[in-house]
Amino acid sequence: MVVAVVVGLLIAGVSELIEGTRDAPARSVLGSTYLLGAAVVALWTGPSVRLTAAVVGVLLIAAGALEIWSGLLSRVELPALLVAAAAGGPSVALFTGVATTGIGAVVLLWADPVVLTMVIGLGARLLLVGVGLLVDIWYPSTGYGRSTERLRAVWRVIALAMAALLATVGNLTLAAGVPSAVYYRDIATTSPAGVLLGATPSADTSAGATGIQLLYTTSDERDDTVTASARLYVPSSTSGDALPLVVWAHPESGTGQGCAPSVRGESVGGLVDVDDILARGYAVLAPDYPGLGAPGSASVLLGVAEGRAILDAIRAVAQVPGIRLGRTVLWGFSQGGHAALWAAQLAPSYAPDVTLSAVVADEPVANPAAVLNHLVQVGSDDALVDEVLYSYAEGYPDVRLADYLSLPAQLVTEEVATGCGSVSPAAAALQTLGGDARRWLQPPSQGPLAARLDQNTPARRLSVPLLVLQGGADEIVPQSLQDAEVATRCRAGSVVDYRVYPGVRHANSAMESGRRSEILAWISDRVTGKDAPNICA
Repeated sequence: MVVAVVVGLLIAGVSELIEGTRDAPARSVLGSTYLLGAAVVALWTGPSVRLTAAVVGVLLIAAGALEIWSGLLSRVELPALLVAAAAGGPSVALFTGVATTGIGAVVLLWADPVVLTMVIGLGARLLLVGVGLLVDIWYPSTGYGRSTERLRAVWRVIALAMAALLATVGNLTLAAGVPSAVYYRDIATTSPAGVLLGATPSADTSAGATGIQLLYTTSDERDDTVTASARLYVPSSTSGDALPLVVWAHPESGTGQGCAPSVRGESVGGLVDVDDILARGYAVLAPDYPGLGAPGSASVLLGVAEGRAILDAIRAVAQVPGIRLGRTVLWGFSQGGHAALWAAQLAPSYAPDVTLSAVVADEPVANPAAVLNHLVQVGSDDALVDEVLYSYAEGYPDVRLADYLSLPAQLVTEEVATGCGSVSPAAAALQTLGGDARRWLQPPSQGPLAARLDQNTPARRLSVPLLVLQGGADEIVPQSLQDAEVATRCRAGSVVDYRVYPGVRHANSAMESGRRSEILAWISDRVTGKDAPNICA
């Protein structure tokens, strides 16, 4: 972002200096201001999105105001410093000025780190300037441009349309949603965790169920209290009873705030048939994890943050008026399996008031280091790699993307992660220009990243029964890795039921009715207190 903005401001500054003359020194002043803005963004230590947006927004508003001034006063005798000669004519200057001022206002007021509004706004301005310069060459001005003013205005309208089209196409694949006001609440970092902050009715459930959007407090890996969001589904016919609770821990869905399943739809998070679970008399809780939905840092495969968020979500459900919980079972897929394992590990010490009955880990990333190294070795382009790298760089000061990836690869990784796993045409072009999708400077098996990945491997001994499901053809978590994990858990004394499905790739069992029925039957046995099968016995 910094590179794009600085280069854009340099181009804008040089173009204004070129157009500046003795009769129109205001353009030279504006050009010098652009160059100053470029220097501020480039040299400021750790430039933030809001600082960059403020600089770009103010400069665009200044440029637009200058165009408007030029258009309105082009025929009025004024001191030269106050005049920017409207060579394209008053109409052209007014149109360009209003458009640029509007773009600048949007940039100044809307600093979005995912959409990068300031880059889009600056790009639109540069397109207007660039097309304007080409038109000036093709249609030389006469006086104030009256003889060619209409053509000049038409081409600037076309340039603005081109900018809008490019901005739209460039972000077509970005799948992030927009969190509403219910996801925001200011709290102190020392506030207690596990406190329900808000419970808002949700309208996205069937007639036989009640959906509730939850906002609550949890504690991240730095032990700071942050807000987190979740969606609760309760069968209407049994809402007065002590409800068994199934907690759905979703797979990796991106790191951007708008990537939360509760924002984009629970089906995005792999929970495809809530009604089937509700029909069995269970309530369903679907946490988003820290950094998704509610603002905060990304938490993909950050075990402490994921696990605490699940446990604090259960605590928050217990505070919803009219809800009484029975036995609780965790069910997670891929990243969600990792999160569920961590929640079960942390429960006795972090949340002794939360009693878990069992854990279903569906093709879990139980050993993050082994899985990431496997994906790198086979040259996988799966978004999980980008999301883990981005999350660890945000969560741990000693993990730096620049130590592991080339600059083009860093930019693509950040966009894939914050863009919910999707790649825009702009990022795809960058991948093409940069050669390899990921050019590693050192493998993830080395340096601080390796140590942090090992640190996020969940404990092998759990105090609750565990069902592990594994696809025989899983390309993300190979069966050999899962076999080794299960064997280690058996040696550690865990109670494990391990089921392998030959020929199945990395597929969410919740989406497949046959395996979903098996899982729900296993959950039902745990809810009713039956002994769990144990391959380790």
